[in-house]
Amino acid sequence: MAAASRLGGKLSVALAAVAIASSSQVGAFAQAPSPETQAATNSVNQVAGGAQPSTLTGDWGGLRTLLSNEGIDIRSGFRNEAVTNVAGGQQQSAAQAGQFDFTATINAEKLFGWTGGTLQTSMTYREGNLLPVNLLQQPQEIFGRGDIARLVELSYEQKLFDDHLTVKFGRLPEGEFNDFSCDFANLTFCGPPAGNIVGNYWFNSPIAQWAAWDRVNVGDFDFRTGVYETNPQDLDLSFSPGWLCCATGVMTHAQAGWSPRLGPDGLLGHYQAGFWYDTAGGADVLLGVNGQPFALTGLPPLQSSGRYGFYVQGIQQITGTGAYNPEGDYRPRQQSGWTTTKGLAVFFNFIQADRATATLDNQIAAGLLYAAPFASRPNDMIGLAIGRTDYNSRAAESIELANPGVAVPRAEYPLELFYIYNVRPGWSMRPDFQYIVHPGGYVQATSVVILGLRTDLEF
Repeated sequence: MAAASRLGGKLSVALAAVAIASSSQVGAFAQAPSPETQAATNSVNQVAGGAQPSTLTGDWGGLRTLLSNEGIDIRSGFRNEAVTNVAGGQQQSAAQAGQFDFTATINAEKLFGWTGGTLQTSMTYREGNLLPVNLLQQPQEIFGRGDIARLVELSYEQKLFDDHLTVKFGRLPEGEFNDFSCDFANLTFCGPPAGNIVGNYWFNSPIAQWAAWDRVNVGDFDFRTGVYETNPQDLDLSFSPGWLCCATGVMTHAQAGWSPRLGPDGLLGHYQAGFWYDTAGGADVLLGVNGQPFALTGLPPLQSSGRYGFYVQGIQQITGTGAYNPEGDYRPRQQSGWTTTKGLAVFFNFIQADRATATLDNQIAAGLLYAAPFASRPNDMIGLAIGRTDYNSRAAESIELANPGVAVPRAEYPLELFYIYNVRPGWSMRPDFQYIVHPGGYVQATSVVILGLRTDLEF
């Protein structure tokens, strides 16, 4: 009863704060607030401490900080990516895609008294279109999975044993494993790479699955395992908080990470390697049920009992200063784990999927990220990356057997350069240049040049 009373009191304070903020900030034509309302507003601001978060909508008259003090953090944003191919492709085209997102994070210790607990929910709504250029990896990372609202996460996380053990379960995207930042626009360099080459069963955000994972921190090392439901229903173009039928298998994960501080300056780094196995299996890209190429026999493809792959990744700061988030979020951005980061970092990613079932069977990428490139621009960043996405030679052989003499895809080589310009807290613009050799994996195809502009808003 005491806990319920305490929770009810906190929610009453939050709701009262919402009402106060709404009544005192409804616009220029609103009546002046009464003395009682103004006094309550001043009280809210005093409790909140007058903090101003780095968002376009500010602190909501102190409400945002008050809610945070009570254990409720709310954020939302919008990202838009506009692109045009100025060279290459069948014709010059332009496209734009965007995403609205909303996240609510509840500190269960503050709100419910559950030490080390966190509840989180997030939703997205995507809109727009993809640049109509034939590529193995799309040039707008924000596009995909339908122009619909999706529940991206509904989870509970618990830290135990002085934060040495973390467990999490609920509806989750697969980004806890093989995780990487999304500072670049080309999918070769954005997000968990495995989900970009075997996206027919590894579902990155905004797709969520029933899942559970754990992480053990031991000094500079962390070890993670996870289990995710494989369910094609999760791709349906209809909003659902989570299907309770039609699973085809289970995806298991194992990953080990190392987060050292190197040299006398303690330069930050993170390295990780992992493995996955999906019990749902899949169709062979070359062989039929009789062990011969199905392109020649016309028989159905051979079905494997499982699908798998592995990866090795790393990022290392080589100049500058920074502070590291020990939970394993190694991206060199303040909002992504590193704080007060300044200087140059290098990164690499290598992913290999099994060659029996994966049309795109491996990918390699490397690049540079330079935070605070100019003394007068401490929040800006420059990024440069080059990569290779391989089209499985077994899948290419199948195409060639079905269509003798036809050109078949081999590998695609993208290069990308961007500059993040922070206009003001909560608003950044990102001019972007992409140069793609052998687009679609075709050696004879003319290279594609894409210019883009990403806009990020935090509300």
